[in-house]
Amino acid sequence: MIRYLFAFWLLLGSAWAHKINLFITQEGDRVEIYSYFANGNPCKKCQLLIKNHDKVLLEGALNDEGRYQYLAAHKNLEIIIHAEGGHSAKEVIEAQNLHPQNLKSHLQGEQNKEQINALLGLLLIFVIFFLLKKIKQ
Repeated sequence: MIRYLFAFWLLLGSAWAHKINLFITQEGDRVEIYSYFANGNPCKKCQLLIKNHDKVLLEGALNDEGRYQYLAAHKNLEIIIHAEGGHSAKEVIEAQNLHPQNLKSHLQGEQNKEQINALLGLLLIFVIFFLLKKIKQ
């Protein structure tokens, strides 16, 4: 039983490592797109697709820092990032109503969430082993 739980935990952890995050800010008509993996590495040269409803406005790629700047001519945008292995991230935005958070504080918040998730995972493992010990007694 413990082997199966451990194997499941390992598989879940490796799947989470390839998750793509997408962060978008706006300054005037310029929309700044930043995409990165769960481990913090930028999504280098990942495919970028910007759409307005069903109309494709732009097909391109992110730079080596996982960034792209786009001059928004439409209010409603759908931004899609594709990486190798079928991983993707998508966000639908209204160009005038983006959150004012800057990239540095966003990355710090993501790092804090990751640390909390790690602590919760360790706590869950402790609880499972504690319960197994009580059951065996």
